[in-house]
Amino acid sequence: MDTQSERVMRASIVDVDTYFPQRVVDDKTILERINYNSPSIRNGTLERLIATKDRRHAEEGVQVSDLAACAANKILQRNPKIKPDLLIFAAASSDLIEPATANIIQTKLGLQCPVMDIKNACNSFVTSMQVASSFIDSGVYQHVLIVNGEKLSEVINYHPTDDEHLIQCISSFSLGDAGAAILMGAHKRAQLIYQKFCSWGDSWGLSTVKGGGSLAFRDLSQYYFESNSAELNKVMAVRLPEFVSGAFKEAGFSYKDVDHLLTHQTSNTTINKIGKYMGISSKKWVRTYDKYGNIGAATIPVSLTQIIAEKKPKEGDLICIIGLAAGISIAVQLIRW
Repeated sequence: MDTQSERVMRASIVDVDTYFPQRVVDDKTILERINYNSPSIRNGTLERLIATKDRRHAEEGVQVSDLAACAANKILQRNPKIKPDLLIFAAASSDLIEPATANIIQTKLGLQCPVMDIKNACNSFVTSMQVASSFIDSGVYQHVLIVNGEKLSEVINYHPTDDEHLIQCISSFSLGDAGAAILMGAHKRAQLIYQKFCSWGDSWGLSTVKGGGSLAFRDLSQYYFESNSAELNKVMAVRLPEFVSGAFKEAGFSYKDVDHLLTHQTSNTTINKIGKYMGISSKKWVRTYDKYGNIGAATIPVSLTQIIAEKKPKEGDLICIIGLAAGISIAVQLIRW
């Protein structure tokens, strides 16, 4: 195992933090809002499928950029001597189509650096970590601030038209709101030592919000999250094991080397399935779904913050990130603490 003194300076995590709206919404409140009378709702089936206890929903006037700026401000206040060379906004959500939401967040944070948006559904944040690490390792930038704001409560459709449409809407009922940020730089601690990404674009239609783009720009019925969860799970069941196994083999690690496992979580069973497949003890899993529901690309930085606060990783610990997103895209990232 490498030690701090033996490591060279490379892209690493300097600081990470989160922000959550104050309003807590439970399953009962969500079910009461669904304007559709179905046996699935009456007999408790829908509640079992959602299977999250709480999630946070921002108030109507709160923007995605507000959630991101609130999280980022905590980091900037703790690190006043570090001035980010680049700001990346990374989320499934956004304030608007044009310009980049990063421009708005830049203004709210009072920064003067270059900015950009990176959008890759629920893998937006981990994709941005890969981009940021490339910039840092190549010497283009010294410090990159990645920010995220997810206001996914706005794409929940509480008005399914029939039982088939209800099934497509079920995944949206677990969506929550959050803000997150991570500051990256070149250090000897918390280094990104391996990253691998892949996408299977032929399955892009299994999980969508079509409104706002050229496919359905003026069709207001398409401004909601819909997902064919059964088919999505089938594709993931085939693609994920092979991809993760290949990544670990390429990186020269075994699953036994992992000290902390965090994944994107679309349900209570997501991390259960992945953790059991990898043979990693549940004591090493990081759960976010019970408290926050599906918070999109914020899930990974929220999990990292939770690891640091609750599990206090030791020097040399190996943190494994499994990114999952519509598209379909999968990511494996390894951090040596």
